[in-house]
Amino acid sequence: MKTVWQDAKARRMLGAILMSSLGFGLNVLALGQVLFELTGSTQAFVTVLASQGIGAICVLPFCGPLVDALSSTRVYIAAAAAKAACVLTIVGITVAHIGDPVPFIMAAAVLLAVFDNVERAALFKFTAHHISKSAVVKFNAVNGMAFQVGVVIGMALLGVVLAYGSPTKALLLSVCASAACALVASRVRLEKSENTRPLSAALLRTALLGLLGDWRQMFRQYRGELVVFAMVVTCTADFLFANSMSTLVVPLVDRFYDGRSWYISVLEATFGTGMITASFFTSRTAKQRLLPVWLAVQAAAALLLSRTGEPVIHFAAFLVAGFANLNSLVWLLASLQQHAGEGDKAKMASLRLLAIGLGSVVLMPFVGQAAKVSLGTGYVSVAAIMLLFALGSVWVAARFRPRVTAG
Repeated sequence: MKTVWQDAKARRMLGAILMSSLGFGLNVLALGQVLFELTGSTQAFVTVLASQGIGAICVLPFCGPLVDALSSTRVYIAAAAAKAACVLTIVGITVAHIGDPVPFIMAAAVLLAVFDNVERAALFKFTAHHISKSAVVKFNAVNGMAFQVGVVIGMALLGVVLAYGSPTKALLLSVCASAACALVASRVRLEKSENTRPLSAALLRTALLGLLGDWRQMFRQYRGELVVFAMVVTCTADFLFANSMSTLVVPLVDRFYDGRSWYISVLEATFGTGMITASFFTSRTAKQRLLPVWLAVQAAAALLLSRTGEPVIHFAAFLVAGFANLNSLVWLLASLQQHAGEGDKAKMASLRLLAIGLGSVVLMPFVGQAAKVSLGTGYVSVAAIMLLFALGSVWVAARFRPRVTAG
């Protein structure tokens, strides 16, 4: 049986993920920096993140059925190219200096989130159809490692760019990375069919008309497995935590590191290093019974960051939090991929991403309001949210039963 590294299609897709994450590492912090410079607070960035959640909520009910009907790789390529166009639009808005750019940046960022979620749904479907069940956990771990390596490289590039230029130049590098992602993904050659049909107006009309029926059938299928929906909701935790860390790292550096922006890259890279390290141990650490532990560790890291200004503790907390974040993320992702029925892979991905979007809309403003009181209060709010998820995940760890399939 082929390993992940021996499988050409898996290698190429991992290369595409690397390019995509490099762009993400550049644009997420560069965008935060642009908005912080324009407004002087984290609230604008929090509002963008919440708005991106709204964008995800709007697109994901349609995204799942459509991605299930189309080729996962073609959708992935189209989404990567569209992301490049969105970031390029943000650059244009920023340098044009026409009125207040923040609302226009927010609108472009919402579109960026829409295409990012389509891309993730396509990757979820690709993994479920083209990676063997015996290798899916390893692929997701390596996927996580590739994502974080790209993020770390992107953040390192961001530090260099900010030392000699502006955040908008970093955004231009992000455009190039997304274009490279589309190019690499276009070279993936699939060995088996996904039972798709050629894209046409009739296909789109049929998919949209059948939307409610598809979702009704899926919810009926899992109505006796409430724990699956609890897992979907729990997926919110890891992304909320990562977004909160990216949001609060800017005022953290402003307060304790004299606003030296390269520290933003270094701290975020430390979080990524923790995730990369975790990817080597997921066969032993990404376990069902450990899910509450990893969520609780993230809560503890946020609480620790609220209590100290010591750099050593800051870096240790970011490192450990990244390690815990990947383990909980990988187990939830792999379990949902394997548990979803053959015709429900993309819809399960959409449901997962929809929960993440809703979590961002509901909880990120709460974190933003807490951060307005003080930096410590912001981190305490993150710790409280993660602790609630950790307590809820105890039921998931105790009740989930993986589906046993032939072969």
